[in-house]
Amino acid sequence: MKKGFIKESKGGAGLYSDMPDKKPTNTTPMKLGVAYNVFDGEELLLDSIRSIKPNVDYIAVVYQVTSNFGNKGNPKLEKRMQHLVQMGLVDELHRFEPRNFEDEEKYAMCSPIATELGGPPTMVSNQFYNELFKREKGRQMCAAAGCTHFMSMDTDEYYKVHELALAKRIMVEQDLDGTACKMRFYFKEPTYEMLPFDEYNQVPLIYKIKPNASLLLAHPYPCVVDPTRRMSACDRFYQFSRDEIEMHHFSFVRSDMASKMTNTSNRDNHDGATQFLRDFTHWTPEVGVIHPHPWGRKV
Repeated sequence: MKKGFIKESKGGAGLYSDMPDKKPTNTTPMKLGVAYNVFDGEELLLDSIRSIKPNVDYIAVVYQVTSNFGNKGNPKLEKRMQHLVQMGLVDELHRFEPRNFEDEEKYAMCSPIATELGGPPTMVSNQFYNELFKREKGRQMCAAAGCTHFMSMDTDEYYKVHELALAKRIMVEQDLDGTACKMRFYFKEPTYEMLPFDEYNQVPLIYKIKPNASLLLAHPYPCVVDPTRRMSACDRFYQFSRDEIEMHHFSFVRSDMASKMTNTSNRDNHDGATQFLRDFTHWTPEVGVIHPHPWGRKV
């Protein structure tokens, strides 16, 4: 492990040493909206917004106070979201209530040409449809605000300002429908990065908002991404190189790691993470990489 590119946040200062004081001049015909998906990890949201704010025109937050598994979140979450609106950092909030979906709804929300489900849409657990519903709601909020493009984000995702500006320019110049980029992962503190880089998984970056082009579960894609972030009718697709843009993922930087392990949609991929949480509490850099998934514990 080595120190990452982010300095520790001090007080109200932003995390980025390269963040400009003013919004870059927008020379591209793009109105970019961002929709955050929030249940926990809200302590990371403020600096995530600061990392993208110079490049975006509209920010929505779709949040829930009860997890997809029925667990209550931080009782202060709603007030914190409202405070971000009062600060002028978030434009619109939507409170989401998780639920169980009927079989007909699952078929409608799942790609008709999905090949990786391992069975019919009815066998997929409700937490994935709840996540998809929230992301699609965010897309619709961006569209209603007049955005031409949008990004679906979580609270633990960060971008460098100049890299996101480059991605926007390429998106417009090549008239792309969708894009994806690779990630860098940070562990326990913003100053520790997990190595080697993951060259397999990517994250959807910017999508063009088009009529009848909704997010569909497990829609076939040219790269490996979250199945709840895939847009249909995404014909012109571009995968950014690391030299162009990377997403900096604070996936293991949390004030409450137990909440993440208990409520993450893919929690069935690990064995409860009991041992991981014990190890995480006492972790130091000398220990090396630890991971909640059994297949990832030895690197």
